[in-house]
Amino acid sequence: MPDFSKYPIPDKVFLSGQDCFHLMLDLHAKKHETGGNVMRQVFYFRHRVNEKKIRTALLQSPAIHWLCNITLNRGSLFSLPFWKYTNAGREIRIQTHEVELPRTIPDEILQREMPVGAPAYIEADFLYYSSGESAFVLSWNHILLDAKGSALLFAHLGRVGEGIIDDAEVLFPKTEQEPGLLSNIRNMYGVKAFIQQSSKKPVSSVFIKKSASGKNKCLQLVVPFTAGETQRIQEAGITAGSKFGLTHYYLACCAHIIHRLNVQRGNPGPLWIPVPYDGRLKGSNGPLFSNNVSFIFYRIEPEHLKEIPLTVSSLVKQMTDQIRTGMPKKYNLLLSMMRHFPLWLYYFLISRTGEGTFASFLYTGTGENFSQTAHFTGEKLSGMGMVTALTFPPGLTFVFMKHGDELSLNINYSPGVISDTELNFVVAGIKKLLLNS
Repeated sequence: MPDFSKYPIPDKVFLSGQDCFHLMLDLHAKKHETGGNVMRQVFYFRHRVNEKKIRTALLQSPAIHWLCNITLNRGSLFSLPFWKYTNAGREIRIQTHEVELPRTIPDEILQREMPVGAPAYIEADFLYYSSGESAFVLSWNHILLDAKGSALLFAHLGRVGEGIIDDAEVLFPKTEQEPGLLSNIRNMYGVKAFIQQSSKKPVSSVFIKKSASGKNKCLQLVVPFTAGETQRIQEAGITAGSKFGLTHYYLACCAHIIHRLNVQRGNPGPLWIPVPYDGRLKGSNGPLFSNNVSFIFYRIEPEHLKEIPLTVSSLVKQMTDQIRTGMPKKYNLLLSMMRHFPLWLYYFLISRTGEGTFASFLYTGTGENFSQTAHFTGEKLSGMGMVTALTFPPGLTFVFMKHGDELSLNINYSPGVISDTELNFVVAGIKKLLLNS
């Protein structure tokens, strides 16, 4: 094991407001037995990957070492929660699996828990397919890293493989300056009023309360698109008026198919979807650790679901209005203040919105974070995938990822929320909508 004693690892790292939000989601996952707030990144290779090279990078990384040697101090009303570095000498757990079908992830990995209090907050798996192809899966608790942070982590591991160790300031967040109490209270009431208005009843969700118990586990379905199809989707998105990248086009297509599903179920109505919004400065390379994501809160009324361009127009306006009024920053200030709340009170306040349902469905995208990632630790990639933490309810998440010239849609779902027949309906419908066919 490398000697990390000379590396300037901080004794404690305070949780951000967004980290504490995910700490609350971790509690929510336990309540609904959904396997924990775990994220998984998958790297696919057409050949048998050089396992030794990746193992070496993992074991020599101070970032991986830190994730394997921390404990949570939950803080109090007078002190913020923080991660305490234990220097216990634990190494990352790495397992190998022989798998029959290419590009599949064993249920053993998908259902593996990594809750608060686990020995480590990151694990690795190598998958060897009977076809000769392989995959590398890295799993971590979402409390520690957001999607951009994971992209920074993989770039960091690539540098470690080349013998380059990043400075600590690239990895760890700086201590935040909190606003005064009066500013916090004013901001809290403003954000609370906005979210209550945005999520007001009625809201139609893909989650139905009578869903069967014991079916809350996370399953994954990947919908791939060829380079030609990806180009068609891009052109269709631009034609539909998606101005700031294709996010609003993707989200509009998801909203339309879920609305159709809800109509079939006899439960149509407005949709409410909080979508992650990266709070880092554009081009920023840090910090690697800590969540720096706020949300844009979208409410889609049935009259805006008559055609895709109308939905896109509504989404674009809502985003620009919220950016103009500084809502993402204000929401993060609220989360920062709520770090002082006991976790049970935090959970009670958050889960009251929508009677415990956090959204009609969940949506996220990796943007351009991985589109140009051609290699991992020098190994040529044939594709990538992401399995997000499944928040239940609603129990259905759409994840759009672009790698090279090809788009893929990762659908993470609970079989207690959507049946196989309904899932087939959603997949067929969303492909048709995205391709404008």
